[in-house]
Amino acid sequence: MTSLRGRLILAFSLVTIVPLAIAMYLLTERIETMVRAQAAERLSAALRGIQTQVASDAQHVAEKLQILGRDPLLKRLFLLQSGSTRDLSEYLGERRFLLGLDFLSVADTSGSVVAAAAPGEGRPDASGIPAARTGSDGPVIEALPGAPGLAMVARAPIRYQNDIAGFVQGGLMFDAEFLRRLSKAGGVELALRDEESRVGATTLAGLPASALPYHDGVERVELRGRPYLSRSVPLSVGAPPHAILTGLASTAAADRTIASLQIASAILGLLGLGIAALLGIFWSSQISRPVERLAAFSHKLAQGEWEEPLTLHSVRELQTLVAALDRMRKDLQAYRDKLVTSERQAAWSQMARKVAHEVTNPLTPIAISVADLKRSYDQKRADFPEILDQAAQTVAAEVETLRHLLQEFSDFARLPKPELAPCRLSSLMRDLETLYGRDVAAGRLVLPRSGPEVTFPCDHGQMRQALINLIKNGLETLNSDGRVVVSARVDGGVLEIAVSDTGAGLNAEQKANLFVPGFTTKSQGSGLGLTIVQRIVNDHEGTIAVDSGPGSGTTFRIRMPLGPRAEA
Repeated sequence: MTSLRGRLILAFSLVTIVPLAIAMYLLTERIETMVRAQAAERLSAALRGIQTQVASDAQHVAEKLQILGRDPLLKRLFLLQSGSTRDLSEYLGERRFLLGLDFLSVADTSGSVVAAAAPGEGRPDASGIPAARTGSDGPVIEALPGAPGLAMVARAPIRYQNDIAGFVQGGLMFDAEFLRRLSKAGGVELALRDEESRVGATTLAGLPASALPYHDGVERVELRGRPYLSRSVPLSVGAPPHAILTGLASTAAADRTIASLQIASAILGLLGLGIAALLGIFWSSQISRPVERLAAFSHKLAQGEWEEPLTLHSVRELQTLVAALDRMRKDLQAYRDKLVTSERQAAWSQMARKVAHEVTNPLTPIAISVADLKRSYDQKRADFPEILDQAAQTVAAEVETLRHLLQEFSDFARLPKPELAPCRLSSLMRDLETLYGRDVAAGRLVLPRSGPEVTFPCDHGQMRQALINLIKNGLETLNSDGRVVVSARVDGGVLEIAVSDTGAGLNAEQKANLFVPGFTTKSQGSGLGLTIVQRIVNDHEGTIAVDSGPGSGTTFRIRMPLGPRAEA
């Protein structure tokens, strides 16, 4: 991205979107962390509450069974039973309901159940839990026989005359119904398993045991496509083995809130980016357009168009630059006027010296011929007529040289402005072929004979004169087998005419002074031919360049603005 406008838009966008993105990211992370922490704390609090409640229930169950074991009616029904346990079972059913137990039974000293209370409606029968497995009088956790779930079991001795006659045992069932009650109270999903990771009960129906997580700490898990925070804690009731309680707190609502916040952040970011881009476009146009005008004005200054002042209303810094450029324009204009005057004076001074030098050369033979003629006349020489005739020829030749020289200087000084008109390249080439027919026939000059017809604006006469000068110079440099080649081609919107010769070429110093008035590489000449060619090309708003080197010939390339093409 190289344009000023693009960079400003990018800068405004970055300045707007980067802080906003960082702020929204930090805010989202902060809210997410806070929501997760609150959910984790809620889960931990629920599990602590369940642990406390289970420990309290275990103590209450043990105390109730101790009291029931000392009940005289229970002892009488147990000790005095005569084959039927109906009365004892009915009594145990009443006691189970009054004590708030899920199951209650009486066993003999061998552990065999003698009588048991009927289970509650929809609850499994837990009377089959053998009392011998409890291992102590304190509460323990056992698996329910024939049903999924665990049970907290406690027992108390039934004594007769200080001897243990049997046991009363009961407790609470940790089944799905029990976990659902705890789940409603704590607001979390629950799963209960033994220490061998066998699931006893869960509030997540249909979920296999292998899918349930087990983490000491709080971890994020996904079950059946829903996100949860999971934590497992032991239910330390009595002697080992203990049960493991896993709590699952749903984070779906929090995740939806966070997702909504992220979407809102993205929308806000896009909105901020759009506003930043619009502001960048607006503000950059306030800078880039004046800068583009300044660049165009600088280009006009570089081309020498110094007449039109620059007026621009923009920021203060650009106004300062505008003022500096306008001062430079005025200074360049004044300097140009002084330079033009100085160059004009130098050119006329050089021209005067050149004229004086060139006029002096023919005057010398004229003076010698006149002096020789006078001496012969004074001596009354017999061959005076022959001397007079020779002197007349010499004077006439040198006068013609002077006339030609003065005509060249006169043409250079009075070269008119070109009168532009549509000019066909083929017509120009035909004129050259007519003028240099003998050289074309001899193969010393090659002119283009094919190619597309091209029409371009020019002064036909001046352009022909420029090409004649170049061809004439090229022919004068040729040896016996050399030649001059004229070619033309279209390059974009420019017509290029090249005049190449196979002569000796030019060195670096000669190339540098080639278009300087008075400079020539020939023994005779005014040195104005190429200067006239350059002036004609410049007046046509074209360019001329030279490619040359010692021993490699010389090529002049004239490039002219191309007008509309026309087919012949």
